[in-house]
Amino acid sequence: MKSKDYILKALKEADDYLSGEELAGELAISRAAVWQAIKALRKEGHHIDAVTNRGYRLNEGYEALNEDVMRSRLAPELNRVAVLIRNSVDSTNDALFREDAAAPLPSFSFMAAEEQTAGKGRVGKSFHSPFGTGLYFSTILHGEDVADPAVLTMAAAVACKEALLIQTDEDVRIKWVNDLYLDHKKIAGILTEADFSRGHARYVIGMGINTATADAVFKKHTLAAAGSLHEHVFRNQLAADIMNRLFALLHGPARVILDSYRKYNLTIGKTVRFAKGDIEYTGRAAAIDDHGSLIVKAGGETVVLSAGSISIEGDW
Repeated sequence: MKSKDYILKALKEADDYLSGEELAGELAISRAAVWQAIKALRKEGHHIDAVTNRGYRLNEGYEALNEDVMRSRLAPELNRVAVLIRNSVDSTNDALFREDAAAPLPSFSFMAAEEQTAGKGRVGKSFHSPFGTGLYFSTILHGEDVADPAVLTMAAAVACKEALLIQTDEDVRIKWVNDLYLDHKKIAGILTEADFSRGHARYVIGMGINTATADAVFKKHTLAAAGSLHEHVFRNQLAADIMNRLFALLHGPARVILDSYRKYNLTIGKTVRFAKGDIEYTGRAAAIDDHGSLIVKAGGETVVLSAGSISIEGDW
């Protein structure tokens, strides 16, 4: 078997990146020879990602993020926003705040990255963002363009769900407050952050959707609750559809956001566990009120959760 054929086979069987050193050692060839084989495979049409200090990975369903493609599919109302594409960033939320600080961007401008090296989740958690296997992006809104900051995360969750419906009929559902689930696995997370340091409000909504991440990657990183879409979706189209839907939702009645958020939510009626202050509760999620808060019946008590995290207990 030729070196390049062995490398292609190894890449197909790998669940993550393979280092050039590892491939060279297995084949008893030089790192330079590995690189020549990678170049030969690319000429044959194989898309192979190369990331410094990580190695090589075959991405068979890869569709590069493309500004022109995204822009061509945006609604006319968004034709003046900035569309920023990056190969790698620490966090699209942080990077977009920095871009806006350097030169103010129109509201609904957005940034998408092939990977995040420090993707952010809620309450200090991280969001694993391997190269090319998800849609990791953020959009910025300035205070004068935000009627009610409380609905931003809900609107983003609905926009993600409805954009996915355009390309797939997979039963993706929203888990209060900011996650999307498929087959009991978290496939997407949303993080809304605010900044008031420049004399006015700026809001960035970050969305991370695992579109094609292998289960073996989650296992390797001990992310038992994480999952990915099962069907192929086109990331450029998905980004444009999310932005189109988000713009429409935030320029319409708040009631539409709330009604849709409830419609797509998997939490209502489930037994949930959470902490509030120093007290831990277990109860039944009864409703989502008009402010987006979760109403939980815990024993003889009604608890209103306006923020925080919950876990769903039992079979669901």
